[in-house]
Amino acid sequence: MNVSVKPRIHDLDFYRAFGILAVVVIHMTSYPVVRMRREPDSAAAIFYTFWNGISQFAVPAFIFLSGLVLFYNYWSPERRSRSWIGTFYRKRLLLIFVPYALWSFIYFLIMEIERGRLPFLNLGQFFLSLVTGQNYEHLYYFIMLSQFYILFPLLLMAVRSIKMARQLIPFVFVFQACFYFLNLHLLHWQSGDVFITYFLQFSLGALMGMGYENAMGKLRKWAGLFFFVFIGSGLCYVFAGRLYYEWVPALLPYKMYLNFIIYCVFTVSASLALLLAARFLSLHLTGALARALSAIGAGSFAIFLIHPLLLHYWRMAVVDRYGQYYHYLTLLGGAVVLFLSWAFYKMARRWKWSWILIGR
Repeated sequence: MNVSVKPRIHDLDFYRAFGILAVVVIHMTSYPVVRMRREPDSAAAIFYTFWNGISQFAVPAFIFLSGLVLFYNYWSPERRSRSWIGTFYRKRLLLIFVPYALWSFIYFLIMEIERGRLPFLNLGQFFLSLVTGQNYEHLYYFIMLSQFYILFPLLLMAVRSIKMARQLIPFVFVFQACFYFLNLHLLHWQSGDVFITYFLQFSLGALMGMGYENAMGKLRKWAGLFFFVFIGSGLCYVFAGRLYYEWVPALLPYKMYLNFIIYCVFTVSASLALLLAARFLSLHLTGALARALSAIGAGSFAIFLIHPLLLHYWRMAVVDRYGQYYHYLTLLGGAVVLFLSWAFYKMARRWKWSWILIGR
């Protein structure tokens, strides 16, 4: 049976804008966070730590969004044919992993040249890093995302109803918790590269996507609670070190358990709160700000790919040269890099083969 094409969810451009702004903030503040460890109680250290930490919802939020969009577009109780699977993987290969491979090579080439090495004498390392997502710091995301794409047809076939999806959530939470503690005490994997780390967020996004409008109606009734939990858990996540060692030392023996719970609550509530904020802005925000946020959201994939490179050169050419203005130039750099990344996206779109660089 043919499944009808569903309308595009315009709210999600605002959601993507929030997500990519958080990504840029994380990378903009990462160096200052390390630099300011020499003065951990200074206003600057607290400022950078706060914004870096409170923005850490970004990757889980995008994983949540992937689950939502995939299940919104592909899930249907009437779907029985598997003929869509070939098209699904072809689109992901061309529009996501071709740009990933190209940008991996660009980053590899630049880093090898900066280190004074001949890139073509070290191609073996490039291909190994291509498989592991290690050609630059942000590219691991694609390796983790590919694991969800591999699993997606199996999940889609397994979850035949919204009721089944609801029953899946407790199982996923337990599964993710077991992996967390097994990895903590035994495996010691780099967990950010493994799909299980974000399986709960992906599954909740899938549940939202299966009945989007109905789910949004229910979420809006609890909007205040979700924003309160997001802010509260976000503060706990950001200042966890002070919470355990200074404010409530009695919690220290339970630190590892609380870290897992706080992170899950923070990232899930952030995803839901941002979805509610995106719907509100989509309905009520107009004018230049609405157009700007929508444009940033539409270009989020391209911005994600190029902004670390621009930020790298901004630090080299500007921040390191005029160190006396370090804080001002760091903050200015975030805005400049965001604008230049978006401008690159707009220019690249005019090219017929732009999908090779920025997907679609």
